[in-house]
Amino acid sequence: MKEPLKKNCEFAVIFWINNPFDNLPGEGRRPQRYSLLCRALVKAGHQVVLWSSDFAHALKRPRGLPAIYDAPEGFQVRLIPSPHYEDNVGLRRAWSHRCYAKNWKRMALEAVASGELEAPHVVLTSWPPIETAAVAREFRRKWHCKIVVDIMDAWPENFYRLFPGPTWLRDLLARICLAPLHKAAKKAYRKADAVTGVGLTYLNLAMKYGCKAPRHLCYHGIMRMNNGAFRYALDESEALRVIYVGNMGRSYDLMTVVRVVRALAESGEHIRLDLAGTGPKEPLLRREARGCEAIRFYGYLSNEDMQQLLSDSDLAVVPMFPDSFVAVPYKLADYTAAGLPMVCCLTGETQRLIERYGAGTMYRAGDEADLKRVLLGYLHQRSRITQESLASARIAREMFMMDSIYPEFVHFLADL
Repeated sequence: MKEPLKKNCEFAVIFWINNPFDNLPGEGRRPQRYSLLCRALVKAGHQVVLWSSDFAHALKRPRGLPAIYDAPEGFQVRLIPSPHYEDNVGLRRAWSHRCYAKNWKRMALEAVASGELEAPHVVLTSWPPIETAAVAREFRRKWHCKIVVDIMDAWPENFYRLFPGPTWLRDLLARICLAPLHKAAKKAYRKADAVTGVGLTYLNLAMKYGCKAPRHLCYHGIMRMNNGAFRYALDESEALRVIYVGNMGRSYDLMTVVRVVRALAESGEHIRLDLAGTGPKEPLLRREARGCEAIRFYGYLSNEDMQQLLSDSDLAVVPMFPDSFVAVPYKLADYTAAGLPMVCCLTGETQRLIERYGAGTMYRAGDEADLKRVLLGYLHQRSRITQESLASARIAREMFMMDSIYPEFVHFLADL
């Protein structure tokens, strides 16, 4: 039997963190929100168990990691068996999430009953998935722990875009068809001891559902900044290097980006597009880009390779459809850490950040002419990139640096 984790200090709080989607220690990928939170909690002297899935959401394949292992940063990782799924939207994924939550409940109860783990003082579950919040409430009834719902995405609101028709009809159909999910969200936000989120948009959404619990905003974190990415002397005879990092799914306006870059390259403009990541739309994008040497696909990169590609870039794209209901995506932290100006069609909180700091330019989602206009502006006025690069880095320093924002997050959670 594995030895129970030992407390780091006399007043250590036992935290359980649950998220099935983020990269994990040992995978060689960029540390994301929950790994960084676990590090910060350990640094503050607390005991942490990170529960996750044995299925890699980004790659759609098994992780290949031990079922239980200790991360070098001082917390324990426990993997929960989860059925695989190929698409981010569908019944197969919904079933996988349900199995994931059911298996978590069984494994957690067994581990505490056997003495392998101590019962937690605080359980934080990400939203999504939906089902884990209900399991956390069962843990609270049994162990009298505090539970926190951390909103990463607006579920079920981001499913509205899948319904047909004009906005009024789409919203009506969504409210009817997604009523059980709305009920689950309302219960999760109202019954949590605290609600946290990666955007103010999400905290406001929780309040609309009737949340009265304490709330805390903490954006996605970064560990360091790549100062070598700042550009000061850009030659217009050199290719403008545009980068996209992330998922290639239906929430992203990537086809517009590929078509515009291809058209610009074929007209003789010095431009290059690098796409790092994968997703269900990748085959269509590759087909659209076939024969165009200016567009390159890199797949899902290691953290080291991704940082290098970001360093080699001049401009980043945030091509998310506004109806995706995303507040502030992971890629915003990655781009600003590299000091990259951003071309963006995601409105709301992300737009406000970019415009407030002067760190990029907006275009209308799906509008090839508008995106072409924006990219031509950068192609023939490279001095803009220097100024906007510094502004982008300022966003990273003030909004995303782990050492600045995570201690406040830890303090909020420990105060529970």
